[in-house]
Amino acid sequence: MGDFNVERVLIDTGSTVNVLCWQTLEKMGVTPDQLKPETRTLTGYDGVAKMSMGDVKLQVRAGGVTRKTKFAVIDAPPIYNAILGVPWIYLMQAVPSTYHLCLKFPTTTGICTLYGDQRIARVCSVIEKKQRTAENA
Repeated sequence: MGDFNVERVLIDTGSTVNVLCWQTLEKMGVTPDQLKPETRTLTGYDGVAKMSMGDVKLQVRAGGVTRKTKFAVIDAPPIYNAILGVPWIYLMQAVPSTYHLCLKFPTTTGICTLYGDQRIARVCSVIEKKQRTAENA
């Protein structure tokens, strides 16, 4: 995203927006005044509603294909640094498979297949469980 490699990205077929955590943007050198002030209420997996800080557009590159992508920015402890939802999936003409833990999309040279990392998925699951435990304590 932009000029940075971003890890811990979730491809979410149930998300109607692309989401980026503020802490990730800070590490990229983005300042709050660079956000487009368009707030919206987002409901997370835990059912808790949060207000977004605004929107930002970044170039997202995957498998040699680059697309300008709009993100809603949230200020929350990140389990994932970014969530690429249905808008990005549609833009990429991608076909995600949760069973195969991969994503396929067309490129100028054929079909690109990106595979998920089960180790990182487990790490994210552990982070989520720790956050839930801390919130319920």
